[in-house]
Amino acid sequence: MLDSKDAVKPLDRKNMFGAIEEMPKQLIEGHRRGKMSGLPRFSPKDVFVCGMGGSAIGGDLLAAWLSLSSEVPCWVSRSYSVPAHMSKDSLVIVASYSGNTEETLSMFEDARKKRAKIVAISTGGQLAEMSQSYDVPFARLPTGMMPRASVGYMFGAMLGVLERSGIASPDKQLEETVRILSKMLSYCKQSVSTGDNPAKMLAHELHLAVPVVVGYGISSPVARRWANQLNENGKSLAFASEIPEMDHNEIVGWMRDARSKGFAAVFLEHGRGNSAMDKRLAATKEMLGRVAPVYTAEAIGLSPMAKMFSLVMMGDFVSAYTGILRNEDPSSNDPIDELKATLSKK
Repeated sequence: MLDSKDAVKPLDRKNMFGAIEEMPKQLIEGHRRGKMSGLPRFSPKDVFVCGMGGSAIGGDLLAAWLSLSSEVPCWVSRSYSVPAHMSKDSLVIVASYSGNTEETLSMFEDARKKRAKIVAISTGGQLAEMSQSYDVPFARLPTGMMPRASVGYMFGAMLGVLERSGIASPDKQLEETVRILSKMLSYCKQSVSTGDNPAKMLAHELHLAVPVVVGYGISSPVARRWANQLNENGKSLAFASEIPEMDHNEIVGWMRDARSKGFAAVFLEHGRGNSAMDKRLAATKEMLGRVAPVYTAEAIGLSPMAKMFSLVMMGDFVSAYTGILRNEDPSSNDPIDELKATLSKK
């Protein structure tokens, strides 16, 4: 089924596969737009990314990358309010693809009360209007896609904002990331047959199980991305976990609960651990393998950014292929739309 354009195209109504394939271009264009946002150069004591869902995941990736590239800490806020330790010396990136996410708009107002340096990123909506009213620097993204499919634009724009502020210089890593993603397309895109396509093969393995995606270090936020994408694109219940923490609690449930046989563990490896982590990964996989299927997705590339995004792209393809196998449109979001409609009435 996954190899048939005639079978896939009618289901992929909003071209999710096309959006995934454009991730390298998104990163480049997002970076350019972020640098043009109009943020005055200054040296913040910390960085906050305020957003929800597909807009916030770019912040998770940014925080993981920045932790290896700068001494400036980065926090991600998913709420109606911002953390108390935000101040006038903070750089706050308010991200909402639609520009109308109610929690994000609330955080924008809260950050203003704290007199933080704000940059907004969206396609328009109320966030663009508020930014114009308050003379807040703004990076406008292209419209026409699902918010979760804009992760390249979002992350790229955030990088551009950081570069403009002088916090980081991502150019070399960004260049490698674009090369690596272009390489991955040669064996993960929809036109590559299942026998030569690792993303299609993994989707076949996972679509009848409940995936638990396990990350560590820079792959921890990527594990969350995989779980989110499997839930939304794949219409498949999925969860994210993190090692070594899971070895101090969750592993007991895996080994003692008979229901674990219906789950599958996917480890996101990137070769940036140490000997202790390598031993722990091997031991944890061996134990989980006694009770459930265990799979590994390996990052490619040399830099942290390239490794992270190679895993992001793999997960996005796996999730979209999973949706097709379940005879679903990867872009549909009916339960979320229903919930938003219910909340708007209340």
